Amino acid sequence: MPPFPKGFEAKNKVAIIGAAHSQLGRRLERPTGALAVDACLAAIADAGLDVKDIDGVSNWPATDGQGVGPREGYNSAHVEWMVQGLGIEQVNWWQSGGGGNIASAVTTAMLAINSGICENVLVWRAMWQPRSGRGSGTRSAAELEAARTRPAPRVSDEAAYTAPYGIGGPGGFASSYMRYMKMYGAKRHHMAAYALAARHGGNNNPYSVFKDQILTYEDYMNARMIADPLCLFDCDMHVDGAAALVLTRADKVADMKQKPVYVTAYGSGGWDWRLRPPEEWQYASSGNIGRTLWAGTDMTPKDIQGCEFYDGYSPDIYWWLESMGFCGRGEAAEFIQNGMIERDGGLPVNTFGGNISEGRLHGMGHWVEAVLQVQGRADDKPGDGARQIKDVENMLVCTGMLAHGAGAILSKEPR
Repeated sequence: MPPFPKGFEAKNKVAIIGAAHSQLGRRLERPTGALAVDACLAAIADAGLDVKDIDGVSNWPATDGQGVGPREGYNSAHVEWMVQGLGIEQVNWWQSGGGGNIASAVTTAMLAINSGICENVLVWRAMWQPRSGRGSGTRSAAELEAARTRPAPRVSDEAAYTAPYGIGGPGGFASSYMRYMKMYGAKRHHMAAYALAARHGGNNNPYSVFKDQILTYEDYMNARMIADPLCLFDCDMHVDGAAALVLTRADKVADMKQKPVYVTAYGSGGWDWRLRPPEEWQYASSGNIGRTLWAGTDMTPKDIQGCEFYDGYSPDIYWWLESMGFCGRGEAAEFIQNGMIERDGGLPVNTFGGNISEGRLHGMGHWVEAVLQVQGRADDKPGDGARQIKDVENMLVCTGMLAHGAGAILSKEPR
């Protein structure tokens, strides 16, 4: 493995000291901005800080996009609106936007602290689920007919070689997953191991939209297909809600309220997914993340007690596990069997339920869970069941996929 360029300069210099959720749910009555404020104030309090202590803010995305609406405060929580809404008096640095997923916001927060611009940076992700119809969550007969008869959009450039064939959204991931299955002999029943493990985590997570809904093997195998071979339970659940983190200088954590969680390794990856065959989309980005992350540390996969991997769709887990070195290419389907990725297994994965069983916060739920696991606090929320991994020293969290993403090792002690 080639040496990491210049080393990971923020290693052991950044710590996460606060983590929190707002309420999560389907079509909640509260505005997105209010949910974001809830999560941010809770994370700041969790860190033992006041709003006046925050001197940096980071968010993604900056403008309208997935999970972000056009009305500030109502269905979005942009940086400028949040600074005013929270009453932050001095912001030495703020960032919004950037390439893909909440990983970009966490990354830039680390860099701002490491460069000395800020001491305490607040990062959040607020999601809004678009409504259908007139506030009831349903469409009228006229709206359904209009959607059925609407002409297909025209595409150009490289999209002309992908969009007409369904490569985009679930269709794109389905083609990659199908190719994986054909190449390596994986079957749908193999993926049931992940779906059920994630739901077990979601059942023990008071914030999960599926906390009260049990999933059985029969439920999974008989589920409605969305884009063969992706079924209903392979897809992330869109929700309203928010989650937040507070990052700080590691040399300032001695008297903090919570145990610090040190960022001890970091990796990033990106690729133009449109220019690669479907079966290589995920390997391109996750492979870059894995190479850069392991090159910046003397740790190996054997030092990791659990993983929080972004799961826009269930098969993401295969590409993460293989790209991060936990098993060989084509081996993930067998690797996850026999309780391996359950909380008490050899490598617990997405102990909180992941996107498919907590709800999609574009990766922020994964970062929050990794922090709580390292701090040993995954079970101390009111009404929570047992999801804390025993004797956690290092958690690996990776969010993003396709053309973007980042990963980090979060540790109990500096490494």
